[in-house]
Amino acid sequence: MIFEIAFSLDSKRMAAASDNDQGNARIRDTRTGELEQTFSLEDERMLSVAFSPDGKMLATGSEMLSVWDVETGELFHTLLDPGAHSLSITAAVERHEYVSEIFTVAFSSDGNTLISACPDTSTICIWNTESWTLERTIRGYSISFSPDGKLAVVPINEYTTIQIYETSTWQLKSTLETNGRQVSPKEFSPDSQIIATISGREIELWDVNDGKVIKRFKDPVSKVSALAFSPDGRILITGVRKCGFRVWDIESGDSLLVLEHEDGVRDPWSVNGVRLGAPAFKILFADGGAKVAVAFPDGSVRIWDIKWEST
Repeated sequence: MIFEIAFSLDSKRMAAASDNDQGNARIRDTRTGELEQTFSLEDERMLSVAFSPDGKMLATGSEMLSVWDVETGELFHTLLDPGAHSLSITAAVERHEYVSEIFTVAFSSDGNTLISACPDTSTICIWNTESWTLERTIRGYSISFSPDGKLAVVPINEYTTIQIYETSTWQLKSTLETNGRQVSPKEFSPDSQIIATISGREIELWDVNDGKVIKRFKDPVSKVSALAFSPDGRILITGVRKCGFRVWDIESGDSLLVLEHEDGVRDPWSVNGVRLGAPAFKILFADGGAKVAVAFPDGSVRIWDIKWEST
C-alpha cells in the first residue's frame, strides 16, 4: 500500500512511501516512470516522504525519521525523539496502530528545518538540518508550512482546534475556532494569507489574520482528501476519495474539471483488518498547469498533466 507521494520542486522526480517488501520508498522519473532509487529499513513501513527544497535529500517517516541521499541512496541520518516510542495498549490493540509512527515529514522552504509529526503521541519534532539536532517539540497531529516559511499550521484536540505558529520563534500566533467540528488544515494560499481546510465534502478558506472563514466550497459527490492552490491563487485542486480530483475556480466557485475512476474504488479495510485512509495524492503546479499523482488500489501511481482556463 502507498501511504504518501511527494514531488521534487523541479517536478522531475516523484517519491512514494509504502509498506512494500521490495522497497519502502521509491523514487521515479516523472517523465519516463523509470525507477531511480529504492530505500528500505528492516521491519519498518514508511508512511511519509518529503524532498528537501534543493532535491538532494529525501526524508522518510516510519518509527523513526530517516534522511537519505537522493543520488546515491545512502542513509545520511537517523533521527529519533527520545520520547517517541510510547503508545498505550488500548491504541495498539483496539486501533491496530504501530508504535509511534511518523505520519508527516516536511522541510521548511529554506531547507534549514525538518519537521516530523507523530499523531500517536500528538508530538511534532522540529529538527535543525545543519546540526541535525532536535530544537524543540510542540503538541499536534500534523503540520504544514506557509509558502513564505513564516507560519505553520497545526491541528490539536482531535482536529477540533487549529493553531497557527510563527516559525521564527515557534510562538503561537492565533487559533482558528471550529466550534467543535473536526477540521483538517491542508494548505496555505501562495501569499500565505489564507489557510484551506477540509471536513468531509466541505472546503473552507480561512483568513490567517482574523481567523474567520471567507469562503466555502462543497464537493457534490465525494469526500475531499487533499487540496492545493495554484501559484496565482485563483485555482484550487482537490483530491477525492475515489482516486480522482476536482479543479475549482476560487472566485466564482465553479467546478472547471472533475475526474473519478471506477477502478479507484477500494475496500476501506485491508487484508489485516486495518481501516485504510484516503488514497495517497499529490499535486505540483508547473508550466501553467499541474501534475496530479494518485495512488490506486492495485499499488500503481498514475500521473496526469492538466491545464485549465479560469472563468
